[in-house]
Amino acid sequence: MVRRTLRVEGMTCTMCAKTIENKFKEMESIEANVSVSASKVILTYDETIYSLEKIAKIIKDLGYFPVLKDNLNDNKLMRKRMKVEMIISIVLSIPLLLAMFSHIELTSFIKVPVLLMNGIFQLSVAGIIQFYIGRRFYKGAYISIKNKVFGMDILVVLGTTSAYLYSLYLLYNQLFVLEMMHPVYFFEVSALIITMVLVGNYIEHYAKEKTEDALVDLINLGAKEARVLENGEELFISIEEVKVGDYVVVLANEKIPVDGKIISGVSHIDESMITGESMPVFKEPGNLAVGGTINLQEKLVIEAIHIGEEALLSQIIQSVEEASARKIPIQRTADKIANIFVPVVIAIAIINFVIHFVALNQSFTYSFTTTIAILVISCPCALGLATPTSVLVGNGIAAKNQILYRGGEFFEVANKIKAIAFDKTGTLTKGKFEVTDYFGENQYLDYLYSIERESNHPISKAVSEYTKSRGAKILAIKDFEVFQGKGIKANINDQKIYIGSAKIVDEFEIKFGAFRDIYNKLIEEAKTVNFLIVNCEIKALYALRDEIKETSIETIRELKSRGIRTYLITGDNEGVAKRIAKEVGVDQVYYEVLPHEKSEIIKEIQLEGKITAFVGDGINDAPALKQADIGIALSNGTDIAINSSDLTLMNNDLGLVVEAIDLSKATLRNIHQNFAWAFSYNLVAIPLAATGNLSMALAGAAMAFSSIMVVLNALRLKRHKVKHSKGE
Repeated sequence: MVRRTLRVEGMTCTMCAKTIENKFKEMESIEANVSVSASKVILTYDETIYSLEKIAKIIKDLGYFPVLKDNLNDNKLMRKRMKVEMIISIVLSIPLLLAMFSHIELTSFIKVPVLLMNGIFQLSVAGIIQFYIGRRFYKGAYISIKNKVFGMDILVVLGTTSAYLYSLYLLYNQLFVLEMMHPVYFFEVSALIITMVLVGNYIEHYAKEKTEDALVDLINLGAKEARVLENGEELFISIEEVKVGDYVVVLANEKIPVDGKIISGVSHIDESMITGESMPVFKEPGNLAVGGTINLQEKLVIEAIHIGEEALLSQIIQSVEEASARKIPIQRTADKIANIFVPVVIAIAIINFVIHFVALNQSFTYSFTTTIAILVISCPCALGLATPTSVLVGNGIAAKNQILYRGGEFFEVANKIKAIAFDKTGTLTKGKFEVTDYFGENQYLDYLYSIERESNHPISKAVSEYTKSRGAKILAIKDFEVFQGKGIKANINDQKIYIGSAKIVDEFEIKFGAFRDIYNKLIEEAKTVNFLIVNCEIKALYALRDEIKETSIETIRELKSRGIRTYLITGDNEGVAKRIAKEVGVDQVYYEVLPHEKSEIIKEIQLEGKITAFVGDGINDAPALKQADIGIALSNGTDIAINSSDLTLMNNDLGLVVEAIDLSKATLRNIHQNFAWAFSYNLVAIPLAATGNLSMALAGAAMAFSSIMVVLNALRLKRHKVKHSKGE
């Protein structure tokens, strides 16, 4: 199964999304998630069965306009044609609008040319708008009915066609039957409604493009070309042509085009676009470089490792797109309401006509115009756009500030969080250990160095650096193995070596001997202590300290001020755990916890009735991240696709936890405002139309305005400021 994102023009509301999604639900080995706000369809499909071109044809047959690389020019022409048709519709509507003024008491003084009042002239002009420029609405209505989805197009077609056909009936009577003199036609109504909808769609489309700004900025971070070494020559090729294993040359002040390993050259790289850290990072051969970052100093040669969708930047973009397209519970509810909205409106319109014309014995014209106004004023678009536009803007702001939401559910759950548990190493602390003490013979430094260098754990890295600085040599090792939460083991010269915490000492019932007093003293100093055990005998021990992040104390204080209970869950010893807990101010601490036990503790907290979040570094915390109602992973900038988490923070600033919660609350508040507008608009507008206080033309304008208001309100989210976006 492969994942592709396809841009699709012509989608206006949630009913369009439902039409496309329902079509692909009927098919096997393919799934589609539609983001109307972003004008995108996210597809997961079997590449052996489907091609992107075949999928694009299916979408095109539904009445929408998929954009492939090879039809970009066609797409531009299509958008240009839509703009031209809107302008033509406006120009043709002007004489009909002038004719309408002669029927309105307040503007009856305006002198209107006789030609504009002519029924045949109005029939012709309105016909062009109704059946040529408005043909898309007929096609959309047909496809909607065919797919059992009732959207805006049906209301537009019913309203405008009724007005046009009734006017045609009046004209026929004037010419051939009753010889009526200057009847009041409604040709201008059908034309103006279509014109108003086209103008509204154009403005809405322009506004929705603004909601994509953050995502477009992310996409633009990627390089478009790469300088590749081939047979000793440097050739420029498009980024799509780069293959894994290619050697890419990057000069000073150039953008790095791919994720890869530095083969030659040393330089400083600006990685702020990924991590938010303003300080450039020194890189040398063997280090990894991330595509989209900037090489600041010297020429680098990089071997391409991750390209296309495997690249870090692509994963970030994918994460934002998927979170924006995924429907949260409140949106699914809105979709259900929108799906029955059109049939209900049609029923209300019919009942309105019967009441006015039959029960109240009012004129056919009055009954007809109020009925058409109801059909036109009612639009499910505002309701359908309420959630996705806000989510898209919120996701875009978050992504620009190193916050990646992996699922839309976070927006609804964030304001209910009552407990947050934190891992210690790399989460509350910097994860940069420093060896402070070593007790043992120097020969055992070689043992430590040889074994610890095989692990990428923060403690192992610190020990490797320390022993290397003490002149330790590399010895041959065998049977290297990691014991999660306890330590590591290996064989050296047929000797069985264990390196780890007191848990290993207790497990094998090894005597502390002369190291007992030293161990107790180091524990009292709240240091992390590990042992070197050779053939079940302690030969050395060392102590480390991990400093607390500058933002940890402030973050815990901020969370507690909001009534959120805080927890520390760590595998470290009691002394270190309690010292860290006291310094940062957490409410409750669990220590000497194995990785798999963390999820059990989260479950216990949840059983107390608390919506619980867990914050970890994503290395040994997957079970806890999955168990929590909200899993928040701190990324090191090279592994953002942590499937267990709902939220990934791209830098080590713990303050982003608070910012992520605040932004999600602001987004949910914005969604609620959109819903309030969408519902109140219809509650007010439908009675106005039914009582004749809203003309059919104004109803068309109001309908277009309702969707524009939702998008403009979503854009207000851009004013939300994220304070913690530059790292520590």
